[in-house]
Amino acid sequence: QQFEKIEKLSGQIESMSPNMKASDAFDGVVCQLDQCNEDFTDAKNKSKKATRHFEDIKRKRSKKFTGAYKHIAESLETIYKDMTRSSKHPLGGQAYLSLDDTEEPFSGGIKFTAMPPMKRYRDMEYLSGGEKTIAALALLFAIHSYRPAPFFVMDEVDAALDNINVLKLCNYMRRRSEKDLQCIVISLKDVFYEQSQALVGICRDVSTNSSRTLTLDLAKFDKEDNEATRSGHKRSRASLSIGPRKRASTSSTRSSQ
Repeated sequence: QQFEKIEKLSGQIESMSPNMKASDAFDGVVCQLDQCNEDFTDAKNKSKKATRHFEDIKRKRSKKFTGAYKHIAESLETIYKDMTRSSKHPLGGQAYLSLDDTEEPFSGGIKFTAMPPMKRYRDMEYLSGGEKTIAALALLFAIHSYRPAPFFVMDEVDAALDNINVLKLCNYMRRRSEKDLQCIVISLKDVFYEQSQALVGICRDVSTNSSRTLTLDLAKFDKEDNEATRSGHKRSRASLSIGPRKRASTSSTRSSQ
């Protein structure tokens, strides 16, 4: 029985022969684990770096947007009041911007509200065509004041405006043109022609069957009017100064006689 047991154990030992490649396989798995750990560490560091970069860009974006929004909102209030002010309504109207989400401004939109003089609050869609035009132009001028462009091109923006509002718009543009605004306006209104500094007309040349350009510099007429006005003031001052002298000499002559 003991021999049988020994033979049985010997057979089990022989059947349990070890795999000599297991050590190599284990070493390979360990190397793969180390490589995975290194890749995980690199990916985690890159993720942290990308997160910091994203937060930095988000902070800069919010700062730039806030600066632009505040400037445009403040300018809009002033410009809209200037464009709607009149002798009957010296205070002008009110216009302002509001954010849908003040905490995350990029998650929502911006609401534009305009209240013409002597008008109650209502949505923009209920304003008349002229009131919408004035409000839109005020917003455009406010945006332009943040980063002025060399030229401001407007195509028949006065189509829905009456002559009074057209004159208000012209006066505002002339005041701004002395500072930082140059406007090229395509218009069909005579009021714009009268208030402009130069005219450029496009017409058809029948002889050549092509377009022809006509230009007229109105600035020289303004200079002539100013010179005529100045000379008129000089003549009036001269006549006023000569008159008393003649009367004085006449009175002195009479007294001497």
